[in-house]
Amino acid sequence: MGEIISIENDKFKMKEGVRKLRIALFIGNVIAVIPIFLMALYNVPAADDFSMAYEVHEAFMESGSVFAAIFKAVYMGYWYYMNWTGYFFSDALTALAPSVFHEGLYFLGTWCVLLMFSFGLWFFMRQLLTKTLRLGSDISGCITSIIYVILLHTLPAEARCESFFWYSGAINYMFMFSLSLLWMGLLIKLATDQETKLYKKLLLSLLGFLLGGANYMTGLSTAIVSACILFIAAYYSVFDGADAERKLNMSRYKLTAICLKLSSVRKLVMPAVFMIVGFIVAVVAPGNAKRSAEAYYGPVKTVMISIYYTLERMFGEWITFPVIFLMALLVPFMWKAAGRIRKFYKFEHPVLLGAFAILLASANITPPLYATGNIIAGRIIGIYYMQSMLLLILLQGYLCGWFRAHVKVSSFKDFSGVYIFVAIIFVIGSCLAIKADPHIYTGTSAVFDMATGKAGTYKAEFSERLKVLKDDSIKDVRLKPYSVRPELLYFSDITDDTSDWLNNAVAEYYHKDSVALDKTN
Repeated sequence: MGEIISIENDKFKMKEGVRKLRIALFIGNVIAVIPIFLMALYNVPAADDFSMAYEVHEAFMESGSVFAAIFKAVYMGYWYYMNWTGYFFSDALTALAPSVFHEGLYFLGTWCVLLMFSFGLWFFMRQLLTKTLRLGSDISGCITSIIYVILLHTLPAEARCESFFWYSGAINYMFMFSLSLLWMGLLIKLATDQETKLYKKLLLSLLGFLLGGANYMTGLSTAIVSACILFIAAYYSVFDGADAERKLNMSRYKLTAICLKLSSVRKLVMPAVFMIVGFIVAVVAPGNAKRSAEAYYGPVKTVMISIYYTLERMFGEWITFPVIFLMALLVPFMWKAAGRIRKFYKFEHPVLLGAFAILLASANITPPLYATGNIIAGRIIGIYYMQSMLLLILLQGYLCGWFRAHVKVSSFKDFSGVYIFVAIIFVIGSCLAIKADPHIYTGTSAVFDMATGKAGTYKAEFSERLKVLKDDSIKDVRLKPYSVRPELLYFSDITDDTSDWLNNAVAEYYHKDSVALDKTN
């Protein structure tokens, strides 16, 4: 009797420990993300924020109406679809930059993208871990918090500005990727809900269609997921729905399981079809026909290079010191979670899932490689990294389940000692790394540039420029170069060449005859 009570007390203490850790990790994430939100207050428009938002800015300046600006943005989505790219959804949002109403509102772009990323990841992981895999909220919360740190704070330095701070790049790529996480979370919720209203299916289908008109990286990835849904639905319908007699002879449990699987997947058919249709509409855009001759590689070569790049980065370049230790911190939770999941799932296909993860990550960069032959743009690297690392983490969890289900290993009842040791090493190593390079994490990079005054100087110098750009008496504008270039904020600038496309875009935006840098001072 005393032994049973002792075991129960140990379980209670472990549960309480996990709950406290979940709360600590959540608070830590909130504290770490605050500097990124604050950094956005120093952000200023650049590059396509002037060229792609020009018409919407004009519509607002002429009418003073927010609704007029929104209608113009919708039209610009159509115009870009017909004349440049198939991004009919993301291009409309790109044209609707917060700065079209006032430059001081530009920070809202970063806030919007960061909030969508945070909510999209949380919602997707909650539906996957809690609703589908039946894990408790404490284990799910710990896993989600650590994944959040990996995706946001260890994001490659060259991707941070374009992923979260440069509005045109962030809204076109990171926002759409985050929205796709939300969409997939909603798909899981739709499948697991006992009752489903038609309007929910229609709204989810509409969102899927719009995501088809996002960037081609996100569009292709979600289209592949949608195609898998349709394949699974067809599989269950043909192989588990054709033979009624065989079903009647099955055990009631197995028959019920098959019916539940079939009904759950069937709910997702409409949203999956709409998503694929939206992607096809984007691919066949008239604007793409004007750029199709610019394809850099052939289809087969593009696919092979995509796989090579993914293997190189997913299992090499991106496995840095912080990532290794953060993924190690995930193992205890994944191990414990696998013990619960294996009661109803046997983890029988690690090789198949690994191949799928690598191919889906590779598909993410196939469109830009096919069109340009490179993936050097920070906005591309940003969602490529996040999707690849998220798939790698999910694969890590699956392998933990496979080991628990198929390999005889000693049962680890208490990970606390190892966990504390790894956590201490991570903290000490991070402190040393931050001292050597303050930009090692996204959050510390924001703190450093604000603390050193770079962010404030950058914003102040833009404000000085703005006074000249909004002075109607000056038609030929000469501006001083920025004296600082904060890593998270600076994307590009005008040049001393008045014929440069960006110089012309800024001149048109502010109704000037010419704009250029004055490098004589």
